[in-house]
Amino acid sequence: MKTKAIVHIMSKNRMNSWAFKADIDAMEELYDKYWINTIIFYKWEKIDYLNIIEKLEKYWVYTVNYANKQDLLEKIKEEDEKFEILFVYTAVELMIKTANYLRQELGLVVSDYPDIFRDKSIQRKLLQENNPELGIKFVKWEPDKLDINYIEKEIGYPFIMKPVNWVQSSGVWKIDKKSDFFKYIENYKEFHDRLKARGLENKEIIVEEFIDWNLYTLDYFVTPTWKVIFSKPAQEILWIDFWFNDYCVVARVASKKVEDDLEWSWLEKFIKDTVKACKIKNTFVHHEFKLTSKWKLKTIELNGRFGWGRVDLFKEAYDMNLFEMLLDPNIHPWELKQNNIVFNICASKRWKLIWIDEKIFEAIKKRPTVVATNFDKSFVWKETWLTKDWFTKMWTIKLLSLDLEQITKDFDYIKWKYKKLLIIKSKEELIEERKKNKKWFFWTLKEILWWERR
Repeated sequence: MKTKAIVHIMSKNRMNSWAFKADIDAMEELYDKYWINTIIFYKWEKIDYLNIIEKLEKYWVYTVNYANKQDLLEKIKEEDEKFEILFVYTAVELMIKTANYLRQELGLVVSDYPDIFRDKSIQRKLLQENNPELGIKFVKWEPDKLDINYIEKEIGYPFIMKPVNWVQSSGVWKIDKKSDFFKYIENYKEFHDRLKARGLENKEIIVEEFIDWNLYTLDYFVTPTWKVIFSKPAQEILWIDFWFNDYCVVARVASKKVEDDLEWSWLEKFIKDTVKACKIKNTFVHHEFKLTSKWKLKTIELNGRFGWGRVDLFKEAYDMNLFEMLLDPNIHPWELKQNNIVFNICASKRWKLIWIDEKIFEAIKKRPTVVATNFDKSFVWKETWLTKDWFTKMWTIKLLSLDLEQITKDFDYIKWKYKKLLIIKSKEELIEERKKNKKWFFWTLKEILWWERR
């Protein structure tokens, strides 16, 4: 009898991120409770991950490196001879389609529409056809073929424009008037070229109705027979809630208040109806939805993986290992252990990141519920962007507490200081500073080339 295993397709960024520790803790727990092994497939040379690999061996986590897609398939089939592979998972956005392809090649059950998590328009079309109350109105076309008169008539202002393929919050604009529409189309070529450089070919745009009010998420597993195994909802706070015209996720919140905002039987029916309409099965799902001002639930997007940071968030908030949903159909979250907020620090404007305001940073660290900060120094002295132009997350701040009132106060404090936390300066401001300080007036060749590339 073969030993059972779960395959994870990883990237270098994922394996070097703070989220990877939560992944490893979850994998170790699966082995202790279920005797489930983990096989991590990663690209590039083994030497890149030598320190990580040595640490993983004691957790019964095996690692296999691969060169390309065909090599990945062949090596997974080799492992399938040794193990009973239960599932192929990836936390990496760009690898979702590959993971789905590998499940098919291994003879595992997949959703009726395998590309549903990469092409947002498939989700919207299925909801529109099978249960219109669950979804939102939309049109999809190439940028130069979109008809603003048709959009105004069928969808109306305001509406959202974004690329068809998943690019997180990049390229998501709210359009309030006709001139905004033409500005988006004008800027899209440059944006498209940036996406292409990241390996994302987006030739089509989705235009969809704007849904007001609060954004929530729910992570769950759908079995091969369409049974849904639930976690608990979390709320997402957006840039627009901070009075910036941008739709990136600034904070993720798991709390008793979030639970109380959503009546469970109502939410459960909404999720099950969405799964049925989209014909989803044998997959993890990260479901983004809105509770509108008219008290209706509307699906915004579905993704075939857990949301960023959710493995860590749900373990700390509910003592729930999300991967157990794959193994135990009776698993469920426990009562809330701690209110949990993860705060993302993104750029507030498009210039050069100089540093952080250290006084504000120290004041934030001293807040009673702040337990961790993670600042990526590689962004310093590089150009920053609004998320709608280019996805940027430079820092995370984690807050944990049983005291909802105190964690709310600390959240509000960070929100208040948010605009001044990052020191971001324009070319003109930097030149003026250098004039005042003649010692540093002359630009380095690296800096000159950086500004020229702008």
